[in-house]
Amino acid sequence: MMKKTAIALGIAALACGAQAAEVFKNADTAIEVNIDLQFYNFNVVDTANAQARNYLLGRGSQIQLKASKMLDADLTVFGQFEADPDPVGDNATFVTDDIKFGIKSKSMGTIQVGAFDSYMEDELAEIASAFIVTGGTSTYGVGTEMTVANDGRHIMYSHKIGDFAFGIDFTQSNSAASASLDGSNGFAYTGSYTLGSLKVVAGASTVARWSSDTNTSTASSSSLAMNIPLAKESKGFGASYVLDSGLGKTRFALFTGSNISYSSTAAYDGLETTYNNFSVNQTFGPWQVGYLGGVRTAPAVTAAIAAATYTENAVQVVYDLGKGAKLYAATANLGSATNLGNSTEVGFLMSF
Repeated sequence: MMKKTAIALGIAALACGAQAAEVFKNADTAIEVNIDLQFYNFNVVDTANAQARNYLLGRGSQIQLKASKMLDADLTVFGQFEADPDPVGDNATFVTDDIKFGIKSKSMGTIQVGAFDSYMEDELAEIASAFIVTGGTSTYGVGTEMTVANDGRHIMYSHKIGDFAFGIDFTQSNSAASASLDGSNGFAYTGSYTLGSLKVVAGASTVARWSSDTNTSTASSSSLAMNIPLAKESKGFGASYVLDSGLGKTRFALFTGSNISYSSTAAYDGLETTYNNFSVNQTFGPWQVGYLGGVRTAPAVTAAIAAATYTENAVQVVYDLGKGAKLYAATANLGSATNLGNSTEVGFLMSF
């Protein structure tokens, strides 16, 4: 997920709205609810007919329930439940997103279990796109993100020691179709170091083969059309720097990484996709203007889809109305010769 802010309780880095509604709090217990409502017009070159199609969407809207309880001066137990409704869809399915439960020790670090983004995804894979606030769809975004891990059946340990922080993720996925396909595991290892306004991050992972709880050992048809193979390994490096001046805050970020493909067809197994991204985001007063650019070099994924290099570019403008309300517009070109995935989005986001 693209939107990331720090949880008000200081427990972990979680996706949440700008405004926290505190339901209950005493000396050792806190409960809060956050709501993000998002409405936008999304124009995209779709896979169905390779023509521009226009949608009114509300994906990105979210309801979050968070709770924590201090066991003593060092230990805090916490939990979070997220649900993603589509307020625009007719009888839209009400689906869950992050669900986690864990314990945080000030001296020993945090361990949590559930379904959530990996430490490597939040800290490394999205370092160049951290300013993005668009909704979009599950298939098309303002940039192609490197695959680093599954979300579900997830255990993560993270800790911060001075300026050094690290996270270790274990994920397990199964196939509901056959017990013989169960037991695929993934591991991710990520470390970062912060020196003033500079942050550097590096990580590597193996990716559990089966997606979610279904027998999905190949990429979806839309992903294949965009030349994005299923990954079994990844590694990368990223850095960001924040410059504070009279013009406001300027954040520079870069990312370089690679995926190694998984395919049941030997000719397409073990091939490398490389990602090289750069972004700059300027905040001045209520305005935020960001640019994300990158070059993705992808191998062949089928006999019909050859190896190719894609130059991706995206621009986003956000105006903060205050009190959790934002207007935004974004446009993206994913570099396909057929313009597949190119999009423009204009929307409104309100956080309670």
